[in-house]
Amino acid sequence: MSLYVYFNPKAGSGRAAQRWQEVQHQLLHAHVTWVELPEQPTDLPDASDILVIGGDGTFNQLLNRLPQPEKYRFILLPAGTSNSLCSQISPALSCVEKTKRYLQGAAFQKVDVGELTANKTTYRFINEASVGFAAAIAREMERNNRCKRFFNTLHLNELSYIAIAFRCWAKEQPYFLSLCNNRRISGNLYPCPNARLDDGTITSYELRCPRWRLHLELCRLIRNTRPIESPYVQYTQFAEHLFHFDHSLPIEIDGNPLSPATEVKVGVYPHTITLF
Repeated sequence: MSLYVYFNPKAGSGRAAQRWQEVQHQLLHAHVTWVELPEQPTDLPDASDILVIGGDGTFNQLLNRLPQPEKYRFILLPAGTSNSLCSQISPALSCVEKTKRYLQGAAFQKVDVGELTANKTTYRFINEASVGFAAAIAREMERNNRCKRFFNTLHLNELSYIAIAFRCWAKEQPYFLSLCNNRRISGNLYPCPNARLDDGTITSYELRCPRWRLHLELCRLIRNTRPIESPYVQYTQFAEHLFHFDHSLPIEIDGNPLSPATEVKVGVYPHTITLF
């Protein structure tokens, strides 16, 4: 058996490096050889298995750097900040436990892949994309790693999200659009609790409210189990949709910031990506 490894040493505030060392011992013991992929992987053999060590952002980077990601099988190891995607694919499994199950031949699953087009460029995402206030928070979280690391150490990821939201409160537009292929996003926030990875649709949570209500509405998303009834919130479920905005707004996909835009086109391709 052989496989490729895509490793982000910065994921999880540096904890990914320790997880990779643990997994290496397992692979060596099982006589598995591997090749570490470069930052811009190309020309991989068809039907290869790729071990991804990091979080949602790490997998999103790989997903957008591979020319044809549908040709491969991905083993996602939870070594990032929130690991929202892993929590839905394989709940409560550590990197070591998940590697062990992979080596034992456990089954993979097919999930939908979302696509977002902005500024004439198309990006893939599996978990979630966002526009406006939500994307501004993701951008600031990338810039302010100290706050992020502090709350992650306490296993309170959602509080880092809320804390950064206070920094964005005065200067960002009070508009929050979350485009979900999965019900859980950063930390323990659930804007679209009915969203599923394999239902062939994207579910959007759109919040338009007075600025003073933003944090109240965001706090309602923590560990949310059902759609929120609010005059400020609108849900939409679609296979393809075009969103227009009055102003150029920040955008992110799976925690990775993109250039601001005045419109985004979002679509979904059912059962395209193979994950474990």
